[in-house]
Formats: sequence, C-alpha cells, structure tokens
Amino acid sequence: MNKMIRTIALGLSALMLTLSPMAAFGKELEAVPISAPIEEQPFEYIKMEGVVEEIDKTEDYFRILVRSDSEEGLDVLWAYISEDMLLLSDKTMGPVDKEAIKVGMEVTVYYHKTTIMALSYPPLMRPDVVVLHDGGEEANSVMVERFDKELLSVDGSMIIRPGEETVIVDFEGKEATVEMIKERELVIFYNIVLESYPMQTSPLKIIILPEREKLEEAAGLFLDEELQRLENGLVLIPLRQVAEYLGYEVKWDGAERSVELTKGPHWTKVYIDRNTYSFAKMLVRLEAAPVIYSDRTYVPVSFAEQVLKAKAEVLPEGAIRILE
Repeated sequence: MNKMIRTIALGLSALMLTLSPMAAFGKELEAVPISAPIEEQPFEYIKMEGVVEEIDKTEDYFRILVRSDSEEGLDVLWAYISEDMLLLSDKTMGPVDKEAIKVGMEVTVYYHKTTIMALSYPPLMRPDVVVLHDGGEEANSVMVERFDKELLSVDGSMIIRPGEETVIVDFEGKEATVEMIKERELVIFYNIVLESYPMQTSPLKIIILPEREKLEEAAGLFLDEELQRLENGLVLIPLRQVAEYLGYEVKWDGAERSVELTKGPHWTKVYIDRNTYSFAKMLVRLEAAPVIYSDRTYVPVSFAEQVLKAKAEVLPEGAIRILE
C-alpha cells in the first residue's frame, strides 16, 4: 500500500556499520547473531490497512467503513473521525480535513491495543490516528508506536535518530524538542531505513501524541453487546462498568440489594427494583428502576446523564458512547 521504503543494507561487522552513511544517526547498536533467538516484543498500537468502502456523516458524527483484505486481525470496522484524533496525509505529513476522505481511498487506521470498541459487526471504534495514502510516488512511510528513553520502539523493531532536519511537533502542531519525545507515543514519518536489528531511521517528521489518559478520556466508553434492550425499546446500561469508567467507587450491598457510588464529594445510591435515584440529596425518578441481568446491575441510559452528569451519545446501530 505504501511505496517501497528506500533501505541501506547493514552487515554484521562493526566495519560496515561504521562505514554506513546512516552511522550519522548516533551511537552504534550491538549486533545480534543471525542464530540468536529473537524474543517476542510488546507493542502498543495495532494498525489496519484497508480501503474506505463507505462514508457515513451527519451533523453529530463522521465515520468511515474501512475494509481490509488481510487474513490477520479485523477485516472491517467503522472508524469515527473526530477533532481529538489525528487525520494525516502520507504525502504532506500534516493534518487534512475529513472531507478529503473519499470512497475507494486507501487508508491505515491505528488504534491502541486497549481501545474499547462496540462489539457489533462491523465493530465501532475511535482510532488514535488515520493516515490517508494520497501521496502516490511521493508518499512517506508511517509508524505509530511508543518509544522509550533510548528512542527504541516498545515492539523492538525501530530506533529513531532525529537529525537537524527532523521536524518535531506536539499534537497541536507546536514545535517540540528531542527530550520531549522520549518515553512517549509518537507518529513518525520516514523514507529511509537502515536494515539493522532493530532498524534505524532519521525521521522526516515526528508528532507527539497526547498522554494515554487524555486519549482514553476523549475516546469515551463504547457499549453495545453489554446493553440490555427492553420490549418497550428502553435501553439499559451496566451500572458498575459505566460508574467505574467515570471514576466512581462501586459497592454492592447484598442485604438491602443496593449499589453505592462514591467519587470524592459526589455520592449516590440506587436500589434494585426501586425507581428512586439519589442526586444532591434529592430523589430523581427515571424511565425505569435498576434491575439485575446475569448478576449485573443495569440502569437506564438517562442515569449516566442525570445522576452521574456524564454525556451519553446514541451511535448508529444502537451502540452508546459514554463521555465524561
């Protein structure tokens, strides 16, 4: 999908490493014998390369259906394009407007391994980065991963050596320094790679992603199969899962069949089969009382908004996203 990366072969001898034009990247790495076992490395980001099959947009959301012909991982997914993620061009290495996305365009979707997605089919999710492959012969290669203090990716596959020409910016496009990219999740653009182990490159551009906590807050909590739908059309959400996502401590009292929620000064208590919800020392009545399904307590969606003061978005196909 991307153009072929220009590479410089690396022999195992120290001489060839020293003579390589890429030695300007910095200190040399220890050579690994071909016969040495390679330990499986961790990774933080998953990528899906595919083609935009459908675009669905309203005043409230913009999402794309991406389909991949890969035999590994997801074969199709709905990706929400929002202001709190990066939509980039592999040609300009900069942000692009979502209207630049066209049906039939090749894209790569990057999402963190802990990303919560609605388990419908196709699954719904909010990626961290989407790259449009609009560069053709002028396209640059892209990698999204966390890098340690030595600027080695956590999957062990790439070490980066920023040079004088490397552009380094934060999520908002503000100029950043080499020190700021250490032990952070990064988007790197490059077009030359040294075929060592690990590979080495001097990136053309580095974009620093926000801290994981901020990204997760922006993504929200997706609920789909976890929901209960009553015959009258009312949708119920799992109380503990939603409350803990919002930072509440949850305590179940089996004797009185109640659930107590505490978050700093905020406190509320609900009783199974009793349509009275406490908020700010007042009792609130909602569309339904809390009920138990498969040993889990469920409450109406309105509980998240009226009592926990969160935002609940109803997504296409009936999935729900909870936002703080």
